Amino acid sequence: MRRILKTAAFAAAATLLTGTAPGAVNAVYADGIVAKVVNSPLNSAGLVKGGYNAINIYLQKPGAEGIEFYNPEIPGFGIPAGGRIEVEMLDGFTRVPAIPMDARAVHMVSGTPQHGLSDKALGYQSVQGANPNIFVIDALSPDGLPAEKLLPRATIQKLDPIPNIGLKTFHIGLSTIAFTNQGERGTVAVRIVDRDGKVLASGEAQVDFWDTPRAQIHPNNFLHQGRNHNWQRVAPGETVGQAAGSVPLTFLLFEKPTGTAEEIRNSRDGIAGVGVLSSAQLRGMKFDVPASLSRYDSGLILRDSNGDGKLDPGTDQIIGGVMTDAPDDDGKFDVRSLVQGNAPLLSQPTGVFSERAGERIGGAIMQVQFTTGTTKGKYRPTFALLLDPDDPARGDGTSYTYTVIAQ
Repeated sequence: MRRILKTAAFAAAATLLTGTAPGAVNAVYADGIVAKVVNSPLNSAGLVKGGYNAINIYLQKPGAEGIEFYNPEIPGFGIPAGGRIEVEMLDGFTRVPAIPMDARAVHMVSGTPQHGLSDKALGYQSVQGANPNIFVIDALSPDGLPAEKLLPRATIQKLDPIPNIGLKTFHIGLSTIAFTNQGERGTVAVRIVDRDGKVLASGEAQVDFWDTPRAQIHPNNFLHQGRNHNWQRVAPGETVGQAAGSVPLTFLLFEKPTGTAEEIRNSRDGIAGVGVLSSAQLRGMKFDVPASLSRYDSGLILRDSNGDGKLDPGTDQIIGGVMTDAPDDDGKFDVRSLVQGNAPLLSQPTGVFSERAGERIGGAIMQVQFTTGTTKGKYRPTFALLLDPDDPARGDGTSYTYTVIAQ
């Protein structure tokens, strides 16, 4: 279906998302410069009905819609000189009055996995707008903050072959949470406004709230000094995670939390002992994938149930799978867990890699390698967790799509 963009030159209209934007599929509709709304990648349950709100608002541009906007070759947005960006939490979001609408409650991000854009280092602020549900983000300098000045920290700029530039995502509910989720769904709006009050670009999106929490899979860059793990480039037939200059596709996994809204908000439990078996590995094990999981054409995500450090689809729990969109239907790609010794490197608590991140964020880190096929182009593996591993017929819960380029 068509996604209609709303800018100074484009008329507005709402339309269904087709799932081409990154992240889990929860959007009801989106238009303009807003591509979709997803659960925060650093929160185990930010979209639960009656719970505390923690989300990412993915943006887009004309000619770079959905997932294509996250190509680091495409600059993001900036803050106009003397102008501002407004983020309005509309229907479905109830303000927590005690929490200020400052840069702890809304954060600008370049790319996904997230490269945070520091308000202190770059010089921007957030305050409450014309009503209690509006964040107003503006630059401290009258010259604004053009996209080329909105850069991740210098270390990352040097490490990434193509560094992300400009604003591409808003992270709502990062350090403090200013809203709760009420009703069936929520609506957000983003407006870029110049010094004269003219709206230069705008968009809106709606997202369904979840009846109950669900297990989470998110992109992550805690490892490898914050490198961008997305949109990596290798030669046809090479492996991301093994080829020189590449890093594994890395994920943050959260268990499905339980308890009160406060207990769910504070949950940081990760899913340890998880890895990926490729379709080729499954065939080698002579495992017949059940019809209810046949959509997973690239491999299965399993949890080591007996703790032997290995993955066996016959005895270990299947908690999800991988589906890949390949150029020209090239089926010669492969996706699987990294190998350590003679065993798969299974997910480990975040604290194993970073004590600070383990205490503050929690979760567990999973690392995967991806081998491209012989055809040049974009390979897009989608990693999905089942909504209920005990009932695969209920379909998928959360998911994320990486892009790997063979060139």
